[in-house]
Amino acid sequence: MGMAASQARFLGLTARKSNVEYQGQQINQQRTALSNESANLYNQMMDLTVPTPPSTSDFYSTSYVLENSSSSYASEDYVISNLTKTYNNENEYIVSLSSKQEYMDSKNTSYSLGAVNKQTVEKDDGSTYNTYTLPLVDTGNKATTSIIYDESSTDAYTGSNGSLLINQYQVYKAEANKNLPGYDKCCTEKDVQYYFFQDSQGKNHFLTEEQLLDMTSDNPQIDKYNILYPYTYSKEVTTQVTATLEQSSTGRYSSIIIADDDSYPNDLKGMTFSLSTVQEMDQDAYDDAYNDYEYEKTIYEKTISDINAQTEIIQQEDQQLELRLQQLDTEQNAIATEMESVEKVISDNVEKTFKVFA
Repeated sequence: MGMAASQARFLGLTARKSNVEYQGQQINQQRTALSNESANLYNQMMDLTVPTPPSTSDFYSTSYVLENSSSSYASEDYVISNLTKTYNNENEYIVSLSSKQEYMDSKNTSYSLGAVNKQTVEKDDGSTYNTYTLPLVDTGNKATTSIIYDESSTDAYTGSNGSLLINQYQVYKAEANKNLPGYDKCCTEKDVQYYFFQDSQGKNHFLTEEQLLDMTSDNPQIDKYNILYPYTYSKEVTTQVTATLEQSSTGRYSSIIIADDDSYPNDLKGMTFSLSTVQEMDQDAYDDAYNDYEYEKTIYEKTISDINAQTEIIQQEDQQLELRLQQLDTEQNAIATEMESVEKVISDNVEKTFKVFA
């Protein structure tokens, strides 16, 4: 190879080497950018708050109950709902007492039962059964509808007269319907058969067989069974009293002494009650908190999944750049070897040339 050719070859290899080095620098810059992206994703993941499920213990509240404080109109004992210290006397508080009280629905129409008509029906086989016709009288407009109960059938029969045909009533034995509202207030005797019917206002009425037969007598005791069990409902009522609270050795309140004030209900004024504690769970609040947890968990899992997917893409791109960098490194080594060879040829040519003229 001549001097000029060798020099040209060396210059070409030098340019090629510079180009390979430039490509390597570009790849390293891309890998650095990918590394920064990966670090940002990692920091984003570290900033996430892992959602934790709500603890049931956080939704329990402890209340003080006045033992044996339920009255004739309160279905449950009084509960202390709030305490405010008066600072007049030691251990004296303004106490808010809550209780569930029974109220009658004033919107319900009053009904009374007329004389019951009992009829004995003979079957084809000679056996008999009874049917009862119960006249239900609206005390407001005096309208009457007849309710029929047929002992021969387990199905409920309905009946009415005239314009009240739309008012349908069911009559059946109450023995198998112990969950009916009002059953516990009327049907306390065991092994007693009750006849039950419900009027159009939702009132439940019960009659024993003895009462039903009494209604079929020549002189029925009609007034005795007027408005048997009107519809009632419970409502929470709060009463505020001044009282002294005594503490036990554990630090909890053990008893309450209510001031003798004529403005207080008779079942409270001047009374002393022992206090017991009861824990109640706010199920609605817990359910709301758990739903929030499920939502936050879904968002968290989706965010983690997105970060993992982006990280995987970055890793794949980095692996491709690393492979390309290895190829450039191999090419760089080959160029360096060839440049050494060309440099040797140029050196030999220079040495021979100068020896000729030496």
